[in-house]
Order: sequence, then C-alpha cells, then structure tokens
Amino acid sequence: MRLKWLLAGPILRRTEPAQVCIWLATSAPASIRGEVVPVTEGASARLMGAGDADTVQMGSRLFVHLVRMRPEHGEFPTDCLLGYDLVLRGEVGTDRRLRDLGLLDGPASIAYGDLPLPTFFIRHSTRELTVLHGSCRQLHGGGTDALATADAFVAEHAEDPERRPCSLFLTGDQIYADDVPGPLVRHLDELGRELIGPGDDVPGVPPAEEIPLNGRSELARDAGFTSPKAANHLFRLGEFAAMYITAWNERTWPETLPDEKGSIGGRNPAASAMARRKYRAELRALERTRAGIPGVRRLLANTPTYMVFDDHDVTDDWNITGAWRSPVESSLTGRRTVANALAAYWGFQGWGNDPDRMDGQVRAAIAGRADGTVSAEEFDRAMWAFDRWSFVAPTDPPTLFLDTRTRRGYDSPEGGARLIRREDLHADAELARAAGHESGRPLVLVSPVPICGLEIVERRQKYLVKELGPYAIDFEAWHSNLRGFVDLVCALLDDLELPWAVSLSGDVHYGFTVNITVESDGRTLPITQLVSSPIRHSGALSRFALAAIGLLTRERHERVGWDRPPAMSRPAPVRRRLLARPSNTDDWNDDAPVFVAPTLAETLGVTEPPRYREWRAYAPIDDAKPSLIGLNNVGLMSMSEGTVTHRLLAWRSPTGCWPGSRSASGCSRPVSTRRATTRMARRREPSWSPAARGGAPDTSHVNLTRLRVGQRTHEGLGCTRCDPASIAR
Repeated sequence: MRLKWLLAGPILRRTEPAQVCIWLATSAPASIRGEVVPVTEGASARLMGAGDADTVQMGSRLFVHLVRMRPEHGEFPTDCLLGYDLVLRGEVGTDRRLRDLGLLDGPASIAYGDLPLPTFFIRHSTRELTVLHGSCRQLHGGGTDALATADAFVAEHAEDPERRPCSLFLTGDQIYADDVPGPLVRHLDELGRELIGPGDDVPGVPPAEEIPLNGRSELARDAGFTSPKAANHLFRLGEFAAMYITAWNERTWPETLPDEKGSIGGRNPAASAMARRKYRAELRALERTRAGIPGVRRLLANTPTYMVFDDHDVTDDWNITGAWRSPVESSLTGRRTVANALAAYWGFQGWGNDPDRMDGQVRAAIAGRADGTVSAEEFDRAMWAFDRWSFVAPTDPPTLFLDTRTRRGYDSPEGGARLIRREDLHADAELARAAGHESGRPLVLVSPVPICGLEIVERRQKYLVKELGPYAIDFEAWHSNLRGFVDLVCALLDDLELPWAVSLSGDVHYGFTVNITVESDGRTLPITQLVSSPIRHSGALSRFALAAIGLLTRERHERVGWDRPPAMSRPAPVRRRLLARPSNTDDWNDDAPVFVAPTLAETLGVTEPPRYREWRAYAPIDDAKPSLIGLNNVGLMSMSEGTVTHRLLAWRSPTGCWPGSRSASGCSRPVSTRRATTRMARRREPSWSPAARGGAPDTSHVNLTRLRVGQRTHEGLGCTRCDPASIAR
C-alpha cells in the first residue's frame, strides 16, 4: 500500500491568546513549523506568531505532530480573523506549505470562500460565546453527516466573528470501534499494518487474513466485550489509527471499496442474501461519507476543536459495570484492546485538548511501545492506570470536560455505576479553579451522557434493567446511580459554588433541551442541559420511535429525594405494594438515596421534608411537540450575559445536493434550525411543603428564568427565588 505523506489534518486544536495548536499526522518524519498571520483586508502580512511541532512516533509509518505557535509579542489579537500556514520539511529537504499539499485549491480546499488560508478567531469581547457541539459519528450511519452541516454554517459566517462559532466540542463516539462496516474491514487492516509495522499483535487475536469478514464476534466475547455489533470489532493499534485517518481524510481511502460479490459467502442462502443486502447498504452509506469528508476536514481545520471519549471510541459498554470491567482487564485480549484504543485516542483526540496537562506517562508508553523500549505489559499498565483525561477548554466562562469512563465507582457488580467517584469530582473542581474558574461564576460542563435525560426513558430503564440486564439497555446514566448523581450536584454547589451552569452532552442519538433546577439543603442550581446527537447515526425506524417517545414525554417533571428512605406514616405492607407496582421505577434502597415523584411521596405518607429536589422543563422543538429530534444534528449554543440559546442544525436539501458542495446549483438553504421554547407552570405543593402547610410561599419549584424562543436567561447570577410576579415578565 502506498501511503499519503499527509495522513490526517491539519486540525485546529487548543486556541487561546498565548498559543495556537495545530494537529496533523504524517507517514514520514518531518520538521514542521507553523505561522500565524492576519487575513483581514488591508492588514499587513506580518508574522504574528510561530512555533515548531512536537512529534511522537506511534508506529513505523505513523507520526503525530502538535504545532504550538506562540505570539511574537505579548498575546495574539482577539475578536478578529487570523490565518495560519504550515511550513513542512520532509526527508527530501524541500519546504512545502499548505498550498503545495493541494489543500488551498479546488473543491477540497480547507480555506473558506476567498480567504487565502484556514482561519480562526480568539474570542474575547464579542457579544456571544458561540459553540458547535455534537457526538456519535458512525461512518456507515444513515442520513447526512451533521459535521458537513456545521461546515456549511461556518462557511456562511466565515468572515463574521460575531456569528462564527469560536469552538467545536466533540462530546464522544468520534469513531465506532465495535461497529465497523464490512466494506471498510480490508482497508483498515491493510492501512493499519502499514502504519504500525510488525509487533502490533493482540493476544488471542489471529492475523487479520485468517479472520473472515464478520468473523470477530467470538473474539470480542472472549475478550469480555458485550457489544451486540462486534462482527468486525477493532483490536490492533493500527486498526484504531486507520479508523481515525479514514474518518478524517478521504484521500486515504482506496479508489473503490470491495463489492459484496467477493466478500460475502456462506452455505445458508437466506443468511447470505441478508448479509449482501446489509453490505450494499453499508457501501452506499460509506460513499456518501467519502463525498462529505472534504467539508468535515475544512470544519476541523478552521474551528478550535476539543474532544472527549465515550464508550464507542473503545467499545460499546466500556466500563459500564464492575462485572464488565474486571473480566476485560484480566483478559489478555481485552486488556490490550482497551490499551490500544486509549493510545489511539491520545494520539488523535486527547493530545491537543490541553498540551500542558500532565500526561507524560501516556506519551512515554506510546512512544516506547513504538521504539521497543517499553514492553507490551508495561504499555498496558500505563494506559489502564492513567485517569487524568478531564480538561478545561479556554472559553469564557471556562468549559470543564468530564471523563465519565475511567473513574467510575461500583457499588455492586452489575448495578448502575457512579460515573465519577467523589474524590475525582473534587479533583475536577480543582482543575477548573486552576484554569481560572472563580466561586460565584457560572461554568460550562461537557458530560458525554446527559446529567438529566428524558424522564420517560430513565424510568423505563430502571424497570427494564431488572428484566434485560444493564448491557442491553445501556444502564449508565447519571440517574442510574443516585449516589453518583447526588455527589455531582454537591460538587457543583459546594466545590465549584456555581450560581448556574450549562451542560453539553450527546450519547443518546437524539437532540433536545431541558431546563433543570436542582436543590440541595435549600440551595438551588439551575442547569441548562443541551443535548446534540447523533452527528451520523440516524435511521427511519429510530426517528419514528423517537417521535413517539417525544409525544409521550411530559413537558415538566419533578422529584424529591433523601439520602436514606424517609419516615412514612403508611404501614409497611401498603408501602411494599405501592413500590412493587411496575409503573413505579423510582429508586428505593435501604442504604442509598431515594428519589420519588411528589405524588408518590404523598401516597406513601412521607412526613420527612426532602433534602433534594429536582425539576425539569423540556423545551418543545419549534414551539410544538415532540420535544426531541432524531435527525442527524449538530448543536449550536450561544451564550451572552446569562442568556443561553440552543439551536439544533440539520441538513435540509430537497434537491438532493450534498452539504457544503461548491459546485451544485439550486440547493436549498444548507442549514435547518430547530429551536426550543420552554414553557413554565406552577405545580401543586405536596403536603410536607411550607406552602401546603400554610407557611410562606415556596416558589423554588417554579422555573423562574425568563425564556424566549430557544433561550434561557439566568437572572443576575442565577437567582431561583424571587417574586412570582416576575415570572410573567
């Protein structure tokens, strides 16, 4: 296989006044220097900053580079367009720039419009913080790649820093390592072997040429994995690296992917026919993906991008329960595969989020594995032991990305996990403070799984987990372990002292907006939860099911909670019958937090005031039900002086032309905006509330923020107790 010199990139990574970082991967060693220059009309072409690349060799023909450009004087200017170029010196000693690599001309140019270079801006005083966010990009998924939709949106506002997004947050499942389409398997194997070279063995996994297409499910089960779609699961480091390169650079694809005639066989005619139909569908989807990657590449080259993993970046259900983690860690196959996935994540995603984070042990293990100075066992230990994947992106307010995968706490073998242990939540709070967060100021959070999802889904999961087990239903939400949820709320209130917060999430394969208010010991915290998913994973059947779920979702939901079961006046037999009803899926354990609906608390005769309260108000889409969308989408968050606006962008093209295409004519507007409106209502107080007992009015349960179309305004620093008359303003 003949490798392209430029395997992937350039991708614009961490960008702030003190530095601008560019990531790229090459198939040969190179000396790379980056330059920052002004691009606005009339500006002089003076060099504003420069820097050399730091390089890590991950395989015999895989070199990842992070170019860190520093300002010539003081800091880089803010709120204006800046451009960058790369000077690349290869083994032949000839200097090349982006134009020489064919990246600034033609339909695959990574520059927008008439701009001469890829561009960006560093936000400081523009009116709004505007961020794109999304998750779950499956290369063979249905529908249109929403990153191409995001590219079309940026192209429309490329020269306007007031409207152009300043960052892109990818919140998990940037690749699907377990669910790999058949037509890509041979390419990933061949590319992976070229990248890494000899020594990329995984215990228990035979050479790829000995594994038939769709023949890896048993290997995955032997490793302890639970993915139901593991027929072509990735195992080797080279395969993981090849998947990233394929997802980000169409020029590395083979001219044609193999058709089903030479790929699908078998003695069962019916099964073979079904496999051929699936293969052809995957082939069509992959060709649509190939056509859209130039737009994806342009978006990544021009938008500061921050990424965090979720399970599919490694394997489905990664660390979902203690009973999952233990056998995988003790399996030689599972242990090496997870280590390979994390190494690839660091090389292609993690490095560049915050280059100053203390990840030396990971880097040393990856480089040492490539040059033979680190044994396979030492490599495994280093990758499994590292748990400092959280980081803070330099936005205003700061954005804290949470690692919810490697620091879980398990209270039982197959019970819901605490997504982050209490001591690690304290560490994340310290990380945010070190990055500039101050008490009394808001924070943006990125949690791959929503802090609060759809109430109807969470309730059904708690019922179905008893029938189907945790793996079939992905039982790993924050609410799957209420102790973990309470720990998170307390960390936000006590450690970070937030007046309000915005949480960006994905994972669930639908987009929605919910305004949450949580209360602990009388202290309230409004959280605006914005969910965008999937980037590419939509199907007609799933959209139909999601529409039905959206119609069934109550606009408002309330729960009350205690650290332990509260005192009740009902006799024990009556309590047991009420709690045993299939319709009741609220948690009720003798030694764990209890959260129930207020009506159930009244029915049970609860006499003890709750310590916790939670209110949710789901925002309808375009002023109508359903309150969620299942189309491929990317979120666009705008925040200014406490007002948060969330739009879900999806492709709309009746003429069938490709998003971002510069040659098609007659295309409709490339971006369809789905906006949310939240409505408010008061709720009847339960018998133990002060208002119901004739005390002072308690309006903390009411969403007291002023909401416009697609907006939530946090008054001042987020007051949630004020004169009820203000609600009508």
